[in-house]
Amino acid sequence: MRQWLLAVLLGLTLGPVQAQEDPLAGIEELELAGQALSPEQARQVLAEALPADKDARYTVLQRQLRAAQQLNERGRHLELARQLAEAGRGRPGGEAWIRVYLNAEFTWGSSGAALAACEPWLVDTSLSPATRAMVALRQTYYAAQGTDRAVTSRMWSRADALARPLLGRPDTPVHLREDWLHVRSEVERLEGDTLASLATLREAVGVARRNEAELRKRKLPPRDPELLEAMGWHDSAQGMLVYALVRQGRAAEAIELGQANLALWRSSQLSDTLGARWHYRLATALNAVQQFRPALVVARESAAMLQRQGVKSSSHTAWLAHQELVRSLMGLKRWSEADTVYRAFLASIDGEDTLARSRALDNRLLALLAAKSARLDEALEIANRQYGYRNRLYGARHPQTQESAGVRAVVRLMRGELAPALEDYEQLFAATLDSPGGWLDLDQRGFRGFVLGLAFEEFLDHVAQRALKGEKLPPALMERAMQLADRSMLGSTQRALVDSTARLLAATPALRHLLEQEQAQRQAAAAQFAKLPASLAQEDRLRKEMVTEAFKALPPAERKARATELAALREQIRSQKAEGGAAREQLEQRRAEIARQYPAYADLLMPPTPSAKVLRGLLERGEGLLLIHAGEHATLVWLQTSDGSLALHASPLGAEDLAAKVAQARTALDASALGKPVQTAVLHQLYRELLAPLEAQWRGLDSLLVASEGALSSLPLATLVTEPGGAQAAWLVRRLAVTQLPAASALQALRRGASPAAAARPLMGFGDPLFGAAPAPAGRGKRAVGRVDAEWGFRYAEVPPLPETRAELLALAKVLGADPQADLRLGAQATRRAVLAMPLQDRRVVAFATHGLMPGELPGISKPALAMAAEADERESPLLELDDVLNLRLNAQWVLLSACNTAAGEQGGAAMSGLVRGFFFAGARSVLATHWAVESASAAALSAATFQAAAAGAASRAASLRQAQLAMLEGRLGEGQWQHPYYWAGYALFGDPRR
Repeated sequence: MRQWLLAVLLGLTLGPVQAQEDPLAGIEELELAGQALSPEQARQVLAEALPADKDARYTVLQRQLRAAQQLNERGRHLELARQLAEAGRGRPGGEAWIRVYLNAEFTWGSSGAALAACEPWLVDTSLSPATRAMVALRQTYYAAQGTDRAVTSRMWSRADALARPLLGRPDTPVHLREDWLHVRSEVERLEGDTLASLATLREAVGVARRNEAELRKRKLPPRDPELLEAMGWHDSAQGMLVYALVRQGRAAEAIELGQANLALWRSSQLSDTLGARWHYRLATALNAVQQFRPALVVARESAAMLQRQGVKSSSHTAWLAHQELVRSLMGLKRWSEADTVYRAFLASIDGEDTLARSRALDNRLLALLAAKSARLDEALEIANRQYGYRNRLYGARHPQTQESAGVRAVVRLMRGELAPALEDYEQLFAATLDSPGGWLDLDQRGFRGFVLGLAFEEFLDHVAQRALKGEKLPPALMERAMQLADRSMLGSTQRALVDSTARLLAATPALRHLLEQEQAQRQAAAAQFAKLPASLAQEDRLRKEMVTEAFKALPPAERKARATELAALREQIRSQKAEGGAAREQLEQRRAEIARQYPAYADLLMPPTPSAKVLRGLLERGEGLLLIHAGEHATLVWLQTSDGSLALHASPLGAEDLAAKVAQARTALDASALGKPVQTAVLHQLYRELLAPLEAQWRGLDSLLVASEGALSSLPLATLVTEPGGAQAAWLVRRLAVTQLPAASALQALRRGASPAAAARPLMGFGDPLFGAAPAPAGRGKRAVGRVDAEWGFRYAEVPPLPETRAELLALAKVLGADPQADLRLGAQATRRAVLAMPLQDRRVVAFATHGLMPGELPGISKPALAMAAEADERESPLLELDDVLNLRLNAQWVLLSACNTAAGEQGGAAMSGLVRGFFFAGARSVLATHWAVESASAAALSAATFQAAAAGAASRAASLRQAQLAMLEGRLGEGQWQHPYYWAGYALFGDPRR
C-alpha cells in the first residue's frame, strides 16, 4: 500500500490556459553557480572595465553576469548574456551561453527579440548539431506563443528533424531530450491534442526527475553547476505541469503543487526569481477554480516581484503574471481595475515586439472591458472590427465568427440595442447550444472562458431583470435562457469526464479510431484556415498599394503585373476558404458518425442541450422537470411538464443569498439539531422563493425531476416546507416524489431509446472494505470519514472501517432475494479488482457500501472515487475512480452508493454530478446516494424499505424512495425514533425515476 500511496503523492509533482511556461525558465539558476558575492562585491565586479584580451574578457563577462544576476539588474544581465553568447563561441562549453541568453531574453526581456535571434544561430553550420537543434527547439517554442499555427508547424518540422537523430546518441546532453519533449508537448497542445501533450509532458518530468536523482547520488556540492541545471529543468517541468493540470481540470493538484513550492521559497530554498514564477503559477490554478481573491493576492505579488527584479513588460514572464492579475480582477467583477491593468500592460509593451503584443492583445477583452467601463462606443467599434475580420477570414458560420458575434451581442445589449443584440446572440447560440461539437471548437479554458462566461451571464441577467419586472417574455427567449443554464451545470464536470475516458478508449479500438479521425480532421480544418491570415494580409497590402500615387506613376506593364498578382491572390483566398469550409463539413460528418455509432460516448464528449419541445416529449404523464439557476442578482426557475408550455419564475435571491439560506437549511437538517424541534422557517422561505410561484403548473404532478447547481445541489428539495406552522411539517415529499438530475440534458441521454429488459439477477454488492487495522471512530454509528489527508499521514490503512455496512448489505440481499455468498463481496474481497472483474450486466441492483472520496480528499485525487479494500499487491490502487466507472458494463435499475457524503456540499455536488453521469454512461438507470454522513441503522432501514417498496410494485423508483421516507417521517418505520429529516432525507435519487 505504501508504494501506491507514494505514487499518488508523487503524482503531485510528476503527474501530468493557453499561456504556457517557458520550459527553460528555471535554468537561469545555473548562472549563479560559484561563490556568492556580497552586494558591494557584486557592484565592484560590474564596475570593472572589460579587458582587451579575449580570454580575460570572457572570464570577466562571466563574473559580471553572475553579479548582475545576484543584484537582479535584469537589463545588464541581458546585455552580458548576449555578449557571452558571442564570446563563448569556439570555447569548450561556450555554446551553452546561447541557451542562457535566449532563455533570459524571452523570460525577462523581449519575446520578439528572442525569436528573431534564433534564425542566425540556427543556420550557422559552425555551431555543433546539438546547439543548432536547441536553437530550433527554442524558436519553435517562441513561435508557439504567437497566433500563427502554420509558422509553428513549419518550425517544429525543422526542429524535430535536427533534434531527433541526436536523441539516441550517448554523447547528447540530457537537456536536449528534455527540451525536445517540452516543445513537442507544447506543439501538441497548440494542435488541440491535449492527451498526447499530457503524456509527453509526463515523460519529460520523469526524465528530469531521474537525471536530478542520478546527479544527487554522486554527492555533488549544493551549488554544482550540473546539479543546478538539472534542478532548473525539474522546476521548469513542474511549472509546465501546473498548466497541464489546469487544462485537464485538475486544478486542485496544481494548487497543492504551487503551494508546496511557495513554501520552499518562503523557507529560502528557492530564489526570488523562482518565487515570482510560483506566485503566478499558483494564481493560474486558483483562477481555474474561481478562487479569485487569493489568486489576486498572489498575482499582484508576482507582478510586483517581477517589477522589482527589472523584468520587461515585453517578456513572457511579465505577461504570465499580468494575465492572471487581469483574470482574477474580472472574476471579482472589478471591471474598471481589470481594464486599467490590461490597457496599461499593453501600452508598456515595446511597440516593435510584435510577438509580445500579439500574445497579449485580445480584442474580445478590449471590447468587453471597454463596455463594462461605460465606453460603449469604443467597445462597439472594437467588436465590429473583430467580427468583420473573422467573418472575412472564416465565414459567418464558423465558431470563431459566431464567438465574435457573442462579444458584439454583449456590447449591443449594454447599449440598449435589444433586437440586434439578440440577433448576434443567436449566432453564438448556433455554435454552442444548437451544435454540441461547438464546445470542442470554443474550448472554455483561458480568457475564452471569461469571455463566453460574461456573454452568457449578461444574457441570463437580461432575462432575469425582465422577469423580475413581471414582463411576459417570448417563449424563445425563455428557452434559450433555460438551455444556457442547463449547459452551465455540466461545465465543472465536463473536463473530468472527458479526461477519464482514456481507459475506455484503450478498450474500444473502433471508438478510439473514430475519435482520432475527428481530432485529425479538426487539426486539418484549423490548418486550412491558418493559411488565410497571411494571404489576406498580402491582399490588403497590394490593395492599399494600388491606390497610392506612387503606384499610379508606374509603367502600365508593372501596374498590370500587380493587378494580375492581386487577381491570383484573390483566387487563392477563395480556394483556401473553400478548402477550409470543406474541412469543416468533413469535421461535422466525423462528429455525426461518432454520435451515430456511440451515442452514449457522444453524450459525454459533446452533451446535447435539449429544447423545451424535446424535454416535453421525454417527460411522462405526471412528471415535471424543474431547472434552477442562481445568478448574481436573481435565481431563475423553469418548469416543463409533459402537457404544458415552458414556465419561468425569477426570484430576487442572488447566488450569495441563496447559498446563505441553503446553509441555514442544512443546519436545520443536521445531526446537531437532533432532539430539538425542526426549524422549518428557512425551508418554507426557500419554497416560497423557488416553487410556490409555479405551484399552479406543478400541482397534480406525482414526480418532480430537479436539475440544480451550486449550493442548492446539496439540499434535498423534498425537505422544503410548503405551508408554515402546523402540528406536522408540510414537507414537499408529502405531495410528490423528488428526483435529482446532473442537468436536464441527462434525461435525454437516459431516455433516448427503449428501456432494456430487466437484468436476471437481483444484486451485486460490495461493502465493509478492509482498509486496515485502524479502530472505528468513536461516536454514534455515524459514518464520518472526514478528510483523508495529512492528519492521518496519508495512510490508507487508517481510513476508518465501516463494519455496519456488512449488516446493511446482508439486509438488502434478504429483501431482494439474493444469495449473500454469491452476490456480496465483503471485507478483503471488496476490492477494485473484484469490481472490474465482475460481470455486472445481469444485476438489477449494484451496491457500494463504502466511503466516497471527493476531489482533494486525498493528494493526487482530482475526480470522485469510492474507497475499496486494499490488496496485497502494493502497486494496485484501492480506489474505484471515475475512469473505472466509465469502463463498467451495467444494466442496473439502481446503483446504491451507501457511502458518506457522496453528494455533500457544493464541491461534492459538482463531483457527484460527474460520478452519476459516469454510472449513467456505464448503463445504470438511477443512482441512490447520500447528501450527508448518514446514521447507520436508519440508513440500512431506509434503503431496505425503499427496495421492499420497489419489489412490492411501487409506481417508480422515485415512488419507492418516497414511500420509505414517508414511512420513516410518519413513525411507521423505526417506531418514531427516526422522524427527524436528518434520518429520512439523507438519501437522494439521481437519474431516471421510472424507466
